[in-house]
Amino acid sequence: MQQTVVVSDAWEVWLAGFEDSQQVQGRSEKTRIAYHRELRLLISILLQQTPDLRLNDVTNNHLMTAFTNEAITGTYRGTPRSPATLHRLKAATQQFFLWAFHSGHIADNPAQRLQSQRLYRKPPTFLTDAEITRLRKVLQGRTGDVVQRDCLILEVFLGTGIRLQELVDLKIEDVDLEAKHLHIRSAKGGVPQVKFLHTRLRGLLRTYLKWRVRQGTEQCLALFISQRDTRISPRQIAYRLAYWLREAGIDKPLTPHSLRHTFATRLYARTNDLLVVQRALGHRQIATTEIYTHLVDGALEEALERL
Repeated sequence: MQQTVVVSDAWEVWLAGFEDSQQVQGRSEKTRIAYHRELRLLISILLQQTPDLRLNDVTNNHLMTAFTNEAITGTYRGTPRSPATLHRLKAATQQFFLWAFHSGHIADNPAQRLQSQRLYRKPPTFLTDAEITRLRKVLQGRTGDVVQRDCLILEVFLGTGIRLQELVDLKIEDVDLEAKHLHIRSAKGGVPQVKFLHTRLRGLLRTYLKWRVRQGTEQCLALFISQRDTRISPRQIAYRLAYWLREAGIDKPLTPHSLRHTFATRLYARTNDLLVVQRALGHRQIATTEIYTHLVDGALEEALERL
């Protein structure tokens, strides 16, 4: 079991101030917890190297030496830390000292020259237009309330780029057909978002809502419900997607999040505007969105090969 890392009271105060600033900026709770954990480890090593070290006394040499410490390069199990974990620790360190500098706690930023190696990102899987057509055809060839629900879930993913948990958390009241909006109250980072609903999706939602209201489940206000009239779960959605993919003969390692990638890839292919895709996905940094340019380039290469 990993040991609890103890730091001095002064550092606890600085960590608390940094965490408050991260929350104000809309950083997700998961990221804040990870940053806090990594920074406590770094600070404990700094204090081992130089007891009574204060924030404004930290230098670049202190940080460089700390990052060669076995507690950072390896895990408590004795295995090497993954590149992703080291990257996150450096990112947390950079953000922390940047906050300290802008807050006036330090005169110089010792983490300014701390280099973070860019991680390789495996290109995500997504549905092609032809595969989407096949999937829709299979769904449209079936009848029943569950099929209608599954069809709409697919279309909401493809039409808005919504995240899985955001879709699960939707309530009936979050759908505003008159304003052509879908309100996302549980968006990543805690900042509410609004998704535009195109004409076809509004039509599907209008039909579905008539059925949904007739269900009479006043205790459950969720937009998408299970056969037990309770809010549908992420696992159920993943299971249903896998089922329909098999029915359509699509043999790809696709998940509900792959539908978000599908939305982004199609949007970039049609607009050639990365800023539009960034806004549609709600990404904080444009660098997060850049991967979709490579996906479209790959699709273009495949198309040219078939000429």
